[in-house]
Amino acid sequence: MRRALRIVHTSDVHLQPRSASDSDSSSIEETAFIQIVDHVLEEKADALLVAGDLFDSNRVGEDEFGFVETQLRRLSCPVALIPGNHDCFDEQSIYRRFDFRTVGPHVHPLTAEEGEIIRLPDLELTVWGKGLVEHEPANRPMAGLSDPDPGHWFVGMAHGFVVPDRRELRSSLITPDEIADSGLDYLALGHIHVFRDVSEGPTRACYPGAPRTAHGPQTVRLAMVSLDPFSGVAVEERNLD
Repeated sequence: MRRALRIVHTSDVHLQPRSASDSDSSSIEETAFIQIVDHVLEEKADALLVAGDLFDSNRVGEDEFGFVETQLRRLSCPVALIPGNHDCFDEQSIYRRFDFRTVGPHVHPLTAEEGEIIRLPDLELTVWGKGLVEHEPANRPMAGLSDPDPGHWFVGMAHGFVVPDRRELRSSLITPDEIADSGLDYLALGHIHVFRDVSEGPTRACYPGAPRTAHGPQTVRLAMVSLDPFSGVAVEERNLD
């Protein structure tokens, strides 16, 4: 029987390049990310998922990476990250310029264009994700999904739009059938800046929403995911003061 797990899911933090004028103060995006890491520690969560757009662009530099490194070093639980459309895995990607694995053995960037998995035997958890190279209609965020590992929870990460069908003129589309047929216990989504439950069939799937924006509510949003062998998968939208 698989063990019960509690996972914090966030996306679309949109950390921006710091200018000389604000080098001594934290932006609202940085403050939000600090609060998310605080919440992982307070809740003693088993893992943290960042489903794309941790950074607002690939123009960020050493200061922004150093900030993320400092925050992730506070954690000991596994952290999985995928690129989004703002910090996509192109030639200039921050995921190519800085090796997130140097932060610690608990940090796992999933950037392979064809998709890749990490296996966490201690948690009986397998996480799948892929690098978003170009945000375009041809991009298929769910393509290349692996098969589940027997005896493990199977969690996926994808950055894109969930739409009724592929006739919509948007990029990086995900369809309800892809979610329902994925074999995933939970799909951690990014790209939509509000909390949204898009579960289909046996797969729970949610957008956690952007943690905080300059013009949004003065709270930090995230999704708390509970994986329980008896009651199944539950997702709670949380708003932090």
